[in-house]
Amino acid sequence: MASKKFKVKYATRNKLARSLQKEVRTLGLIDTGTLYDSIRISAVSGEVINELMITINAMYYYLFLDEGTSRGIPPYSITDKWLQRSDTQAIIGEIVAEYIAYQFEVYPLLDLAPILNNPKIQIQFNWIDSPYANLPTAPMTAF
Repeated sequence: MASKKFKVKYATRNKLARSLQKEVRTLGLIDTGTLYDSIRISAVSGEVINELMITINAMYYYLFLDEGTSRGIPPYSITDKWLQRSDTQAIIGEIVAEYIAYQFEVYPLLDLAPILNNPKIQIQFNWIDSPYANLPTAPMTAF
């Protein structure tokens, strides 16, 4: 029997994207609006047991603003600050609760496993319009 894969609904992914956009706005990182408008959560999935992957689409220079550069761009720690926001934590809490319920449904024998109450969350990025090869797909500072 093939089990269904865990996927988060569009409305929830959109709330998560809006929360990240709010953090970009709070940090004053809106010039032309391209970065702000590019932010989308394309997937939140749990294909590995007890692990969620959040995939964010954003303009490639988000990485430089987030991490800073040796050429004078200070690190704004966008991802870290976003993950600390109460609205982000509430949305991720909703996602985790849905994922735990999904795991118990798909893997009923795991009902006794306390590890399922705290799934690992990974974040990866799909960079839009990057002129650079081999940019990291995950923030270095988050988590």
